[in-house]
Amino acid sequence: MDLIHNPRALPPLAADLQVAAADSSPLGLDQVIVNGYAYGSPRSMEPPPEMPELPPGQALRNWEDGFFPATRQAYEYLRNADYDSMDAPGVLAFIRAAMPNMFETFSNTIVSALQLGPDADRLYKFLESKLGAEGDLLSAAILHGSGSQTRSLGDQVQALAEAARKSAGVESALRGGDYSAAAAMKADPWASALKAFIEDHEDELALWSEIHQPTWNEDPVPLMRQVAATLASPAHERRDSAAATIEELKARLAPEDLAEFDAAVAQSRDYVPVIEHRARWQLKLLGGGRRAFLAFGQKLVDAGVVEEANDVFFLHLDELDEAAEGKRDFRGAVSERKGEWQAQLRMKPPMTLGLPIPIEMVGMMSPFMRRMFGAVALPESTETVVSGIGANKGVVRGRARVVMGLDEAENLEDGDILVCPSTSPPWTPYFAVVAAIVTDAGGVLSHAAIEAREYGIPAVVGTREGTRRIPEGAMVVVDGEAGTVTIEG
Repeated sequence: MDLIHNPRALPPLAADLQVAAADSSPLGLDQVIVNGYAYGSPRSMEPPPEMPELPPGQALRNWEDGFFPATRQAYEYLRNADYDSMDAPGVLAFIRAAMPNMFETFSNTIVSALQLGPDADRLYKFLESKLGAEGDLLSAAILHGSGSQTRSLGDQVQALAEAARKSAGVESALRGGDYSAAAAMKADPWASALKAFIEDHEDELALWSEIHQPTWNEDPVPLMRQVAATLASPAHERRDSAAATIEELKARLAPEDLAEFDAAVAQSRDYVPVIEHRARWQLKLLGGGRRAFLAFGQKLVDAGVVEEANDVFFLHLDELDEAAEGKRDFRGAVSERKGEWQAQLRMKPPMTLGLPIPIEMVGMMSPFMRRMFGAVALPESTETVVSGIGANKGVVRGRARVVMGLDEAENLEDGDILVCPSTSPPWTPYFAVVAAIVTDAGGVLSHAAIEAREYGIPAVVGTREGTRRIPEGAMVVVDGEAGTVTIEG
């Protein structure tokens, strides 16, 4: 299972889209769906071709001048379509015509990440050759997220909290948990700041695979929870872990190695700004697809085929023609499938199916997979210690809050330990609230690891079983250097 992108069971249409999109993915993985859970199956056991090392700055230029404009154009095509003027078959025809370009454009955003891989790997390999195994975490500390749009999102939520403090009635509504009322309040500067934020982040999904979940512009309550948590948390001093690590390494490295070190650092600087900008626009592009399917779903509501627009995600791809033509009432089937999906969400599926491939073999085949997805062998966990990958140094004790999705993140408080399958850009504001982050998925270059370093909190990623092993509300000690989470009870 890919716990970064697909940690939870998917309803039928979302699952079918995962399978369809895999055909154009450069990662060489087919998608198999079992009980709503997506499993990746490699098409070949041969190592993927190595991405050639580009001239310095070329990967950044490829993103800024090619991949990003194409992604924005594909999103705007979906965003600006006149769905109201189409009937149900017309919307479906539009979606079918747009999907190949959406899939190809999304795949090219993955290519942009692969092109950046050699830049990040050069720094890691240099430090590993000079300092041994600790070179991995040290190189990652330099790639900490400074200047990324993800950090900017966190700053924007901080600004919303400040606007709430200055607007009559908003802060008290948020602190009291009356989130819908707070979102509807017209007092400025809150109303203007919220409107600008929503417009900026329109259609951004919370997670790549969850096209069936509402975005902030549809349902602002999850955003209101983030603002409320920010209001209740003291301001944390921002620490520049990259600068401190560079100074530490310059003192440790031999004088004759400093020129090569400086060159490797300079070449790696493009990695995080592009990788996080790319992630945000991936989510926005997929949100544009959600917009199109919701327009189709509304046509089905008008025809009495389903109860609500979001029910379209409980149909299969091969049922959409029948639905568009109004030949079948799907309301009963949708109700039954919703019940099945809720049961699937409560399952604890196996991490692998069939003959398992040791995950460290995947990491050996691809340094990018190892560092992004955490494809390494882990020390054995014990009854009270969960092992993972140390992604940012520090030791902290706090209350574990097990959150399986952003839509479930309620009442996170200052000092809590966030335990979740993975994170994506919309999770970023919570990094300013919690004391540490523990994830099931990811490596030292995953989103959770990058943002933990940006916010200066300990992180243990890639545990594979943290959300299953760590009880909700338990007191735990997170050691971000050792890569361990000790459960005290």
